[in-house]
Amino acid sequence: MALYGSISSPNLNWQIGPKTISKSTSSSMNSYTTISLSFSSSVSMGLNLRFNLASPSTRAAKINRLRNHGSPLKVVCIDYPRPELDDTVNFIEASYLSSTFRASPRPTKPLKVVIAGAGLAGLSTAKYLADAGHKPILLEARDVLGGKVAAWKDEDGDWYETGLHIFFGAYPNVQNLFGELGINDRLQWKEHSMIFAMPSKPGEFSRFDFPEVLPSPLNGIWAILRNNEMLTWPEKIKFAIGLLPAMLGGQAYVEAQDGVSVKEWMRKQGIPERVTDEVFIAMSKALNFINPDELSMQCILIALNRFLQEKHGSKMAFLDGNPPERLCMPIVDHIQSLGGEVHLNSRIKNIELNDDNTVKSFLLTNGKVIEGDAYVSAAPVDILKLLLPENWKGVPYFQRLDKLVGVPVINVHICCGICLQFY
Repeated sequence: MALYGSISSPNLNWQIGPKTISKSTSSSMNSYTTISLSFSSSVSMGLNLRFNLASPSTRAAKINRLRNHGSPLKVVCIDYPRPELDDTVNFIEASYLSSTFRASPRPTKPLKVVIAGAGLAGLSTAKYLADAGHKPILLEARDVLGGKVAAWKDEDGDWYETGLHIFFGAYPNVQNLFGELGINDRLQWKEHSMIFAMPSKPGEFSRFDFPEVLPSPLNGIWAILRNNEMLTWPEKIKFAIGLLPAMLGGQAYVEAQDGVSVKEWMRKQGIPERVTDEVFIAMSKALNFINPDELSMQCILIALNRFLQEKHGSKMAFLDGNPPERLCMPIVDHIQSLGGEVHLNSRIKNIELNDDNTVKSFLLTNGKVIEGDAYVSAAPVDILKLLLPENWKGVPYFQRLDKLVGVPVINVHICCGICLQFY
């Protein structure tokens, strides 16, 4: 897939620090000079700009004309190809499980299922219930779809998102969902690299490059061994030895680390403190927005195991636009095409109960009462805590909610456009 954007030629300047500048002149009757720019990866990823100026004698006139009139130049960015995910074990399993919803016998009496929350959890729940022949009714309190991937458009037409959303190759259910909706082409895959900012060297970055020719886990091992900026050789050895229990112990070992923080686990394995500071603070923040001394090591090991077991597991893709339109709306269209409903601005005020403490209905703040045969909460845990009926608070199952604490997150959008000008 190719993406096209426009830049204004008056703002184009090849003196911003290009990696290379080359010229070539044709010997034909209509001779011209081509100036090609290839920027280093810190400026752009594989971006090449090429300008054809008819002849040296007209060069100044053309530059002046471009400067005065601002004729737009088209920039073409080509995505990296989609990795071969469809033949991996996890993807095949995810694909089979979702196909059972479509292939199952149609219910003689479809259930009306009321779902609170139109984030990706609520949307996918409604999608698969509709696939199975039931009628989902999806309620969203706000005026926008997406939950944690929601976005808003300002008066200038720019979109503000709730953070950076990455779609890893190790997400078989999400990747399968894109395929079922026919929107695989909306994922823009990047090179197979993980790039970390270096706290000790502000403004500098360190890369872990995964070679395409090697299978997992060799590609990940190679990426770690080749990185000499963040990890010294003694640190690499200690880190590798520390990971051995996780690699050999399997899922049982991973689950046993639930009560151990990332920082505690690192110390126990003798992994240097600097590795935690340089690598795992960033990973902990990315996974759960908290520090390594607060995050369960189980979360880290689950991610690392998937990355090490799957060749393309750590490969990243980004959505080609805002999530509400490019991802959420196709799910809504699918739900509605099968008879389901999606309602925005439908905030729940109370969960009304029957005499036996089962759910009777959802009472909305606008006074509407929504009844169904079954009810699902796909809302954040803090919202569910606020809505929890008094009669449920003594139930051991719901008492477990007390241990779950939401993490407040503030997103700051910083525009870092490169100003390009002709001289």
